[in-house]
Order: sequence, then C-alpha cells, then structure tokens
Amino acid sequence: MGWGAIAVGIAAKDGRYGGWALAAILVGWAAVAATVALLAGHRAPARLLGAPVSLAARRLGRPAGWLGWRVAWAAVALVVGLGPVLRHPRYYAHGPFATAADGLAIAAGLLAAAGVLATLAAGAPPRRHPALARVAAAARGRWAFAAVLALAVAAGVATVRAAPAPEIDVFHLLQESSAGLAHGKNLYHQVWPATPHDGLVDVYPYLPATSVLLAPFRLALGDVRYGLLAAGVVAACAVRALVARPAKDAGDAGYGGDAGYGGDGPPWMPVLPLLVLVFPESCYALQQSWTEPLLVACLAVMVWATARGHGALAVVAFALALASKQHAALLVPVAAAWPAFGVRRAAAACALGLALVTPWLVADPGAFVHDAVRANLDYPVLDHSLSVPGWAWHFGVGLGFPVAAAGLAGAYLLALLAARARGDATAFAAGGALVLVTMVALNKQSFFNHYTLPMALLVLAAATVAPPGRPGGASPAIGAQPAAADPPVAADPPVAADPPVAGGVG
Repeated sequence: MGWGAIAVGIAAKDGRYGGWALAAILVGWAAVAATVALLAGHRAPARLLGAPVSLAARRLGRPAGWLGWRVAWAAVALVVGLGPVLRHPRYYAHGPFATAADGLAIAAGLLAAAGVLATLAAGAPPRRHPALARVAAAARGRWAFAAVLALAVAAGVATVRAAPAPEIDVFHLLQESSAGLAHGKNLYHQVWPATPHDGLVDVYPYLPATSVLLAPFRLALGDVRYGLLAAGVVAACAVRALVARPAKDAGDAGYGGDAGYGGDGPPWMPVLPLLVLVFPESCYALQQSWTEPLLVACLAVMVWATARGHGALAVVAFALALASKQHAALLVPVAAAWPAFGVRRAAAACALGLALVTPWLVADPGAFVHDAVRANLDYPVLDHSLSVPGWAWHFGVGLGFPVAAAGLAGAYLLALLAARARGDATAFAAGGALVLVTMVALNKQSFFNHYTLPMALLVLAAATVAPPGRPGGASPAIGAQPAAADPPVAADPPVAADPPVAGGVG
C-alpha cells in the first residue's frame, strides 16, 4: 500500500503541499518503513499497520496474506485506473494532441487496472460466459503488457507534441545544455531562457550525465522528453525481465498456482512492470521534463544485470545514475550492503561515476561546485513543498538538518538490517526506497518528481520477490504472502505527478 498512498499524495495537488496530500505521503512512508522492517525480521510494525486486514481475514476464515495481497492490488487498480480519469492537468498542453494524450493515458490506465482485476478474479469459480472468460484471460495475459506499453508511449508522444515549449526552467536548461554539448559548450557556463515562474536561468543543478544521455534525442528528434519517455520504456522492460515468469502460458493465474494460493504463490501481475511508466499524471510529469526516468532506467538495468550475473553492466548502469543526479549517491551504502553487488562493485561504480563528471569538474571547479552542490544546498524551504519542513513552515517552525539526518540514520539502519537478513534484490530496492522517501519527506523542497524515484524502487522490490517453492523464493514480503498473523504491509509499485514549481528542478 506504500506505493498507492504515495501516488495519491503526489497526485492530489499536482505535487504541491496540501493537508490531505501530505497525510497520504506520511501513510505511504510509514508503510514502506514497516515493509523494510518486516524484511529485516521485525514484524511488529507490519502487525500494527495490517491489523484491520488481519481482523477482516479472520472473519472471512482466510489467511491474512491472501486478503492483504488482494486489498493491496485492488488499491493499485483503483489508483491506476481512476487516476488518469480524475487527474489530467494540462498546464502548457493544448489542442488536439492534448486531448489525444488524455484519452490514451486514460485507456492505458483502465486497461492496466482491468489486467489487475482480471488476475484477482482468476481463481474465482468459472462463469457461464466463454467470451467474458476469454477477455479476462487476455487482460491478464502477456499481451496486456505490450498493449498498455503502446498506449503509454503514444500518450507520451502526444504530450510532447501538445506542449512543445513548456514554461518551466527544467525543459529549457535540458534543451540548451544537450544541444550545447555538440558545440563543446560547458553546461555549467550556459544561460537558459527566462520563464514566467522565476526559474533557474544560469544554474545547471544536475550532474552532467543527465544531458549527455538526453543529447541524442535532442539532436535527432529535437526534444529531450523523447529521451525521458524512452528511459521509462527501458525501465519497464527491465522490470519485466526481473519478474518471476508464470509457470504456464498467458492467461494463467501465474506462478503455477491459483489466486487462492493453492499452488506456489499468488498470481503474477502482468502490469507490474508498467507501474514505473503508468501512474496518475505521468503525462504531466513528462510534459515538465523531470529527469527521474533516467535514474529509474539506470537502477532497473542495474538490478536486472546484477540478478543475471552481468556485473560489468550493473556497475556501468549504477555509475550513470550516480553521474546523473545527486540523489543517487544516497543509494551507495545500500548497494554496497547487497551481497550480489557488494562493496567492490559499489566502489567501482563510484569511481566510474566520478570519472564521468571529471571533465566538467576540471574545466571549472568553481562553476561545477556552485551549480551542482551549493545551489542545491542553499535552496530555501518553500511553503508549498510536499514535505514535513514545508508543513512546519506554515506554522513558523524551521526544521533544520539534524531532523533530516536523524530520519536518514533510522532509514539506513532499517535498510542495512534488511540487507543483512535477506541479502537480495528485494532488500536493496525496498531499503533504497525507504532511504529516498525519507530524504524527500524531510527535504526543504520536495515535489511530485522527487517521490517517483522511491515509488519505482518499490516496483523493483515487488518484481524481485519470488514465492516459496520457486528459484530465488524467500520469506514473505511486499505484497506477497506473510503468515496469517502478519498481513502484508506495503511496498507497492509507483505512481506519480508533478507540479510546475518555480525553480522546479529537483
């Protein structure tokens, strides 16, 4: 439920502060923390948050895991299906392409939700309508992934066409810096066109790999947002490659078992990988050019490569993430604690990431430190920040760095305990999600895009859980099948939406 709560929180006010929006974020944060604690072997938080599910399951005479898994996925279906219908802000999008983008996004969301519901109903008694049965089997079959992916990509392309020049600093600085690379320009020296929202005009707040990765799309297609859309597709395909495949062909309940857990475990959800790409206001996030899809793609490839034994590719993928955006550095301790990746590969990724940014660092150390370090640290607290400091600011209370440091220390402790207890990709992804969502919730300026990265890590965590009896199977976690007394608490996949905020760079 963590993913769903965070998705609702960021979509409620387009990523800006609001009482109910922040409450949803805090619920999601607590659910993620309880999930990581469960992975670490501490069941008390999960029991506390899952008490209503346990009570309902006892009254139904069912295991808590059986009911909890259904409740969690029903919530995901609700968020994914209704999100695009209820929330499709346009801002800078207009014309027939905007209408097409809305329709395609709604179709993708409804089809994804139908796939979830069809899978949930897979173990129900058969109906007397063969045609409906065939439709349901198709909705939960392998074709559903391709269909939803195609709709999401079409919606993304229509969004870019509908908003060719959004009035946000992120778009302009990415466009100019990516084009400038072909002419040998230093992106930490460039000046961007001013926007009506008092955004950045002479600061490049990211690390250079962001523009390097997007430059081919800027030069070939004229818009960096096609690169962000492509990154989302890469992430979804990498997550799909991670998901434990069904034992039978398309249309199965999956995992070789039925929806009542009569076989090896709960049904496989064909739409799970798509939750890094399909979520409420995802087209709006693309319109604004927020760069999190690059990090999501790099981390998804890193996890896939590590799981498949491609160590060099995993190191390169993580290094690209580290050289793209500063937030990725928070994942280094968690990656080092993951035995399959380990300290040596984490160190190699850090060294390679440093090598990738060194040309800009050497060219002008002062400009690099000013833009990539000082500008981010010196941001003031904003009262519309969707974070605890943003909330406190409304009451004249300033929460300094010690509060964030204490929160991160607790998150790292739980993440490292989970890594020690499980030592698998699930612990890495869920622990990393907890660290990042803690940082974002306690940051001075947090908006829609900042929450989408931990949401994507929750999808990775869910994708890497294998049920008992299958290769890689492990103890119950993340929407899988905990013991009856321990309902599944929450690491769900991601959803998102971002607002056009002044200085909307993350």
